[in-house]
Amino acid sequence: MSEAVEAEIIEPEEASELTVAYSPAVIEANFDALEAHVRRLVADYEGATYDMGKDENVKAAKRDRAYLNGIAKEIDERRKAVSREYTKPLAAFEDRCKAVAGIAKQAADGIKAQLDDAEAERQARAYAKLQEHYEEFAGLLAPVVPYERFHEKQWTNKTFGEVKAFKALEAKVERLAQDWETLKAQFQGEPFYDEAERELFATLDLGAAITAAHKAAEERQRIAELKAAMEPEPVEEPESEAVPEPAECQPAEFPQPLEQMPEPQPAPMPAPVPPAPPAPAPVAKAGDPWTVVVPCATREQMQGVAAALKAQGVVGTIMHGTVGQVYERMNGGY
Repeated sequence: MSEAVEAEIIEPEEASELTVAYSPAVIEANFDALEAHVRRLVADYEGATYDMGKDENVKAAKRDRAYLNGIAKEIDERRKAVSREYTKPLAAFEDRCKAVAGIAKQAADGIKAQLDDAEAERQARAYAKLQEHYEEFAGLLAPVVPYERFHEKQWTNKTFGEVKAFKALEAKVERLAQDWETLKAQFQGEPFYDEAERELFATLDLGAAITAAHKAAEERQRIAELKAAMEPEPVEEPESEAVPEPAECQPAEFPQPLEQMPEPQPAPMPAPVPPAPPAPAPVAKAGDPWTVVVPCATREQMQGVAAALKAQGVVGTIMHGTVGQVYERMNGGY
């Protein structure tokens, strides 16, 4: 196998363009003889079958496959070696071309940097004019919504134009003002209006603001339902009859120490009441039995009195109602 590669670059003293002289490479190889040799080597393996049920046949199949792959690999490695040698002159030629072109490219990049700086300054001036015009046109809206939320990049392009950019900005501000009025007409006064208004000024999108309002309303509803589900059910104590409070009842503050409580006044009774039956015998303790008459008190106040008595070691029963009503319940059952 033989190969011949040749390339020559002519560099005159003053060249205005790249001039190249090269000869097309010719690669010759003994492909016919190589092909005949390989066919002889693989003749015994073409169409070969193996009884894979036996371990020795499996080992033989793996050995034969490795042998054939070795033949293919040897040819492929030789191909790669020739390819590397063949492309060396081309790689050297390309590298030198890139290096020389880079000299001009570097100078062009220096000019581009200056052009980019000039364009950035021009766009900054255009942006400042747009911002100034916005603050004059938007009035009270300007402190609430900064100009950068309105700005669109195309407005500072040379091809867009200053007049056209001013008109586009004014239209966008007017559209936000209209959307604001629409939002206030639909949701102002609702507990979630602030969320919707905040979303409108942040995104300049009425649809997003309405969506935020609906989400806030749904969230409030879910929280309210959760709170209601977590509150315990009120426990109602059974009563034989509802006894209304006196119309002019002014409850005293309870609990008070027993010695500071005013002397109770008996409630007027519509008819003579038979004497109450003797109370059940209390737990044997030192002291005398007592009866307390409270003309007017709430259930919570009496619960406080009971707690205060219990703290003093006093036991007994507090029953709701007048003396006559208590007597009737004790004789007639609850």
